[in-house]
This record gives sequence, C-alpha cells and structure tokens, in this order.
Amino acid sequence: MILRAYWLLLSLLSAVLLALPAEAARLLFWRFDTTRNQFVFTTDAGVQPQAQLLSNPTRLVIDLPGTSLGRPTVNQAVGGLIRSVRIGQFDGQTTRIVIEVASGYTLDPQKVQFRGASPTQWSVQLPPPERISASSVPPTSPPPSPSTPSRPPSPTPSGERIELQTTSSGFFLSLAGQQPQNTRVRRDRGQIAIDLDGIVFPSSLLGQVQSVGRFGVETVQFSQVQSSPAIARVTLNVTEESPSWQVSTSSLGGIMLVPTAGQTIVRETTPVPSTSPPASQLATIDALELRGDRLLAIRSDRTLSATQRWNGRAGVYEITLPSARLADQLAGPQLTANGPISELRVRQQDSQTVVILLRPALGYRLGAIAPLNNRGVGIELRRGLTPPTSQSSNPRPERQRIPIPPPSRNPRPPRRTPVPPPRTSPRPPTTNLPRVPSGRILVTIDPGHGGKDPGAIGIGGLREKDVVLDISLQVARLLEQQGVRVLMTRSNDRFISLQGRTQMANRARANLFVSIHANAISLRRPEVNGLETYYYSSGQRLASAIHQSILQSVNIGDRRIRRARFYVLRNSSMPAVLVETGFVTGNRDAANLRNSNHRRQMAAAIAHGILLYLRRGI
Repeated sequence: MILRAYWLLLSLLSAVLLALPAEAARLLFWRFDTTRNQFVFTTDAGVQPQAQLLSNPTRLVIDLPGTSLGRPTVNQAVGGLIRSVRIGQFDGQTTRIVIEVASGYTLDPQKVQFRGASPTQWSVQLPPPERISASSVPPTSPPPSPSTPSRPPSPTPSGERIELQTTSSGFFLSLAGQQPQNTRVRRDRGQIAIDLDGIVFPSSLLGQVQSVGRFGVETVQFSQVQSSPAIARVTLNVTEESPSWQVSTSSLGGIMLVPTAGQTIVRETTPVPSTSPPASQLATIDALELRGDRLLAIRSDRTLSATQRWNGRAGVYEITLPSARLADQLAGPQLTANGPISELRVRQQDSQTVVILLRPALGYRLGAIAPLNNRGVGIELRRGLTPPTSQSSNPRPERQRIPIPPPSRNPRPPRRTPVPPPRTSPRPPTTNLPRVPSGRILVTIDPGHGGKDPGAIGIGGLREKDVVLDISLQVARLLEQQGVRVLMTRSNDRFISLQGRTQMANRARANLFVSIHANAISLRRPEVNGLETYYYSSGQRLASAIHQSILQSVNIGDRRIRRARFYVLRNSSMPAVLVETGFVTGNRDAANLRNSNHRRQMAAAIAHGILLYLRRGI
C-alpha cells in the first residue's frame, strides 16, 4: 500500500489543555530516548501538538502552535532506524519538530502515541520502524524541514554519508561507520585542529569549507593529513571568544565536538624567532599547578614577575610573564567541572614573553600575585565576581565594593518603542540600599534552566544557564546583606523542572518569586537587544520596580513590561516576575552579558528593585 500523509488524533488530555496564551510559549527542553524510542519535550505554557506523517523519506512532523523556539534550528543525529531530529521555527507562531526515519522504513501512524503528563510536558512514543517494499514507495514529497537546505553530505566509497550537523550542545560528525582509533585537539590562535586517527574522508569532502556561525566557530574545513596510517583532520576556524573544544566518540556512529571549559591546559603554538635570547637569560616555566581551589602556581626554575589584566571582550584574564620561556614539556593541571578554573591556554607570545589566558569558573576571580619560594609565582583564586582591571606582582590587598543603583523617586513609565537604542549614560551607582526587617521576608530567586537544559545559546556559544546563575547568585548575596532570607531554586549547574521550582517556593511560603533569564532570537537577528520583564497576575508592581531599577542604572534598551502565561508565573502562589536580562543573540547584549562588570550591575539593579518593592510594602 502506498504510504500517505496521516493526521494523528491527539485526544489524550484534550479536556484539560489550556487555551493558547496571548504571549508565545517557549520550547524549553527536548530529548530523544533511543532506548525507549521516545521523544519528550517541555514548554513553559500549555500547548496542543498537531502531527502528520509524510513520506519519502518518512518524517513525523509535529507542530506546536503558539510556541517559540527562541534559538537557531537544531539538527541532531540519532542513529539506527531513527535517522535524525530537526527542530526549528516554522513560522512566527509555530515551532516544528521533524523526526526522520531511516531510508526504506516507515512508521505505522495508528501506533504513534502522544501522552501529556501535563499541558506543558509531552512524550511521543514511536513504534518500531517497518521496512517499505519497493513497490509501495510513493513519489517524493516536499521536505518539511525547518532549516534551510544545505549542500548534500559527502558519500563514502561504500555509499554511506559523512556530514557535520549542528546540535544544541555543539557539533556531531557522522563518520559513515568508521570509528577513530584516537583523537587529538590542538589550538593555534584562531584555529582548532582535531585529528582523527584511522579515519579516511571521501575525496568529495576534502577541501570543503562549511559556514557555521555557532559557538564562536565561523567555518569548518576537512582535510586528509595522511593516508597510511590514515589521519583525517577537522579544522575549526574560530573567533577570539570561542572556548576550547573536546572530542568524544558517540554511540550514534560518529564523534561529538563540544565546547567545553577544558579538562587540561591548552598550549597554543606561536612561531618563536630564531634570534631568541639564550635560555640561560630567561626563566623556564615547566608546570602550572592548581592547589585546591585557592591557588594557581606557575612553576619555573627561578623567580618570575607577572602582571594581569581582565579582557572583558574575551572573558579571560591575561597573565603576562616577561623574561620567560615555556619548557618543551609543560605540565598542566587537570581541570574539573566544579573547579575554580574553566579554561587555561598558554602561549609563547614572543621570544621572551609568555602569556597565560585564564577563564575563571562562575563565582571565582583572580586575586593577589606573589613570589612562590623563588620558583615562580602563585596567583590567588578568590570567591568573587568582579575582576580587577590590572594587577602587578605585589599588589595591596583589594577591597571589593558592590555598586548599587540608586532608588528612584519618580519611576518612568515603560517606553512605547519596541527596541530603542540603549542609554549611553546610566546614572552612577550608589551603595544606598533600602533595608527591610531582618528575617521576616523570604524571596525565591530562580536562575533559569541548568544542567541538561542550557537554555538559549547565543553569540560565541554564550549559554543562558551560565549567565543567569552568575547574576542570580549575586542578587541573592545582596538581598541577604540587607536582611532578606533567600531561597535559591538552584545554586549550581543542575536541572530543576518548572514544577519543582514553583513547588519549592510555594511550600516555603515565599513572599516573592523572581525568575532570571536571558532572551534569544535567531542569530541572524543580532540587532534585537533589550530588557523585558514579565508578570502574570499579582506581580505587576514588582515587575515595574525591577524593570525601572535596571533601566536607571544599566546600559540596556527597553523592550517593556509584558504580561505572559509562563508556567512559573501562573503557578506561583506569591507575586512572581520573570526578568529577561538581555539577548544572548544580540550584538550589544551578548557582549555585555559576557562581561562580569555588566552582570554585577544587572544583579545590583535587580536586588535594588526587589528591596524597593519590599520597602514600600508587600
């Protein structure tokens, strides 16, 4: 029988589904479970999926009306008889999910089951794919893919394909059944070379340059370093802000390329002039050691001097070591996900200068530099969120000040223009924070996303979950300093469901609920920037207090206060707001959100708005 398009009747829970909200829901999380042959997804407001089955190749197309993806198209390989999952914005009001079955197979539409645990949490159970006989294959139907068609992938001699696909967490490179014997990653300034031992690329792939524009990667090139023994190379041409990358083999039949904090030190290669000073005149650096979470030791064969400065654009400290050279074998620390350093890169800047680029983990910064037993220098690692502008080898102890935006006597009404230019001269901050009676008030601070849900991923791989956790921790600290008890829905990188967040606040009988997020739109719309604050019912005055506080002290455009049916707003039993602190996809906002000084100002402004609201009476 010729395969036709089928509409699937979704009757389960139809009686309890909510009407679509005026403001678009957001697709927050999705996953394809290969062990159960099941696709699950979560939105922040009730949706009613619509589905159809198309043929040649077989694709299950699921539309989510009234839903916004808020990020670029995702194309994730699955493997086996389920080939891939593609997710994109079909039109301004619809997110489309396309589940593609392997060539030559189909699905029985009567056995595809949709289950709704709630109006916001859905699972799609797929039956085992069935082989299609040659006589039953229908004419080709137009592809429903939400993404723009790209050049065909390159076939291997056996007819299988090698292709690079962008996922929500990095890139997936299918290798047509090949498995690398070993992988190596080397960074040389603007290029990251990934060598794959035992892999042969087809000739049609060699020399190809694919444009990417994600995670700080501009283009990707493919080359064959040697044929016997075989070594293939994938070269990422990256921006300065691109993080380090790691490679892991995948059960999907290829490799995953993932931007990472880095597990070990990365040594960047830089040509050193042949006129280098004699080694006897230079300090030789042979190791970097991480001693607990308090000290980074730079070991050398003699005394070193060092200076540091914060590069806000790149989000790294630059530590300069004059009259120094790198040893041929440089030992580096093993970095961990919960450690104080997320990335270390080292390079020989010129014949007698070594530069270390250090990206601190959230909640850490560099402190004093001091000699280390006449064998190098030690750099203090501090708990804190404000990097200094510069520091010499023997600095004075530093006193940290937290600038706080001033109270507003005459709050301005929201602007009517959707995206006006940001104000160029915010009012200077002050430390005059209103104080509330100690111990009487409990505020829930909710950093959005976390763990397996990174939230929006913006320019240069900027992740929403990292930005909002940093801001939220600072808001909590400032509130506690002013006598407010704070309940954090998460204080580290872990996943909490939307229901879990609101239940936590409701059970604790919190007085306020403030959810902190970062916005996103297509990376092709970098001109969209600005602040948005949302409420549903009782949170309007709180939203106004926070929104105006931010506008008065932070350099950001005004996209107004809005009413929305977000899950955490509708299901919180206290005044609740959701603050979108800027667009990780915006050219101005992304640069600001990457900057720790800007995040500090944003946190101070949010805290001030909350305290001002509390002082006026809840």
